[in-house]
Parts: sequence; C-alpha cells; structure tokens
Amino acid sequence: MALRRGNLLLPLAALAVVAMLSSSMAFLPVQRVPPAAAAVAAATAVSAPAMAEEGGGLLDFGKVELGGGFALNLNIPDINLINISILIAGLFYFLSPVLGESMASREKEIKSDIEDAIAKYNEATSRLAEAEKNKAQADQVVKEINDSIAKDIAEFQANLKDQAQRKMEAQDKA
Repeated sequence: MALRRGNLLLPLAALAVVAMLSSSMAFLPVQRVPPAAAAVAAATAVSAPAMAEEGGGLLDFGKVELGGGFALNLNIPDINLINISILIAGLFYFLSPVLGESMASREKEIKSDIEDAIAKYNEATSRLAEAEKNKAQADQVVKEINDSIAKDIAEFQANLKDQAQRKMEAQDKA
C-alpha cells in the first residue's frame, strides 16, 4: 500500500503525543545528597549485603545529568520504550487504512471547497468589473447632467440679464 505524506499526519501526531507522555518518565529530577547524608550512606554501605546494590542490566545506560536538577533517564526498560514502540507500531498498522480513507475523503472535500471558492472569486471579480463599468457610465451621465444644468443656468442668467436690459431700455424710453 502506497502511503502519501498526508496519510501519515495523524499517526505521526499520535506518535508525538505518546512520545511526549513517555518523555515525562525519561526526565527525572537528580537527587542531591547532602554531605552529611553521604557520609552516613558510605558508612552503612560497608555493612550492607552485596545483593542490595542494583545491577544496571543489559539495556540500562544510566542517567545523564542535564543541569538545573534534571537528568535524562536512559534505562530503556524503566521508561517503557519497547512497549511504547510496539504500541505505536500497532496503532500505525491497524489505523493506517482507516485514516488513509478518511484523509482521502477529506482531501476530496477540501479540493472541492477550494474549487468552489475559486469559482466564487471569479464570479465576484466579474461582478466587480461590471459594477465598476456601470459606475463609470453613471459618472459619465452625472457629468453630462451637471454640464447641462450649468449650461441651462448660464443661458437662464443670460436671458435674465438680456430681459432686464431690455426692460431698463424700455423704461428709459418711456
């Protein structure tokens, strides 16, 4: 089965969550022993039986101090690394077909939504161009009307002045 990058997102997210949960066990606070307690522990260690000391084992790589009171626990059985890896592999194996189908259907939905959005954008762009064209035509009509009004006002004022001039001349003659 060919897996695409989109099909791996959910299992990888699950892996990250499980790894973060398990890493809380991997980072342990360092136990600081006061000097007086160290002396007492050294004195009692001589009398303690040899079996009381824990052996590291095959997969125990100890602890690495990180500073600030924290250490990295490298004891693989202690942090359940094997169990977690088996769990993640099982989840990936059993859930990948279901998640693959789900992601494929979601991808189709997203593609159709994008195509619809593009179609709506193109329609809105054409409507905007048409509206701008109509606005330009309306602006031209308004300009023509304003020019006509200004011409009519000028003619009316000229007629009024001419009539007033004639009336004054008629009154002067009379």
